[in-house]
Amino acid sequence: MESLIHFFFELLKTTILGFIYATILYYIYNLIPENKKPKWIKSWLKTKKRLWLSISLFLLFYMFTPYGNHGLGDLARIPISFSKEIININSSNYGKLDEIKSSEDNDIYLTQFKKANNILCANLDSDFYDYQNSFFVYDIDTEKLEEFETEDDYNKFAESKNLPKSNKLKSFKENYSEYWSGWRFLLLP
Repeated sequence: MESLIHFFFELLKTTILGFIYATILYYIYNLIPENKKPKWIKSWLKTKKRLWLSISLFLLFYMFTPYGNHGLGDLARIPISFSKEIININSSNYGKLDEIKSSEDNDIYLTQFKKANNILCANLDSDFYDYQNSFFVYDIDTEKLEEFETEDDYNKFAESKNLPKSNKLKSFKENYSEYWSGWRFLLLP
């Protein structure tokens, strides 16, 4: 039910954003001299309604891309690359690094993380698994996972690679707020 309500909210937000963007583009288009307007745009923009519908559909499509999808209902997600994400269900303390396994071949759950220099730095923490190691770094470009047994081991590595130390890692809620607030919240569905 939460997902359905959230989806209707997103449809309403997409409709309003489409109207605002269409109005702005329509007035910008009208500022262009008639002899410089391409014919295909003239036929496409006979009505502002057609522009509004096109922009709204584009925004709706964008909402379901990896960089536009922030989750629906009780599912929240933060993209870390085009194909990788950290998901959270029911606002729990745990995030799950989707489609990546630990050295013990378990799913990776974490409570604190930070992405820096295209590297995800995080702790390994879960009620489901008893991990051998406490921290890890995941290089997004090379898709290489490196685990660290203790916090000191991780902090030494982080200092040598100019990565955030364990005291700079943030919770899922803090990372979600930082990533999805501001211009993304106001200007995107």
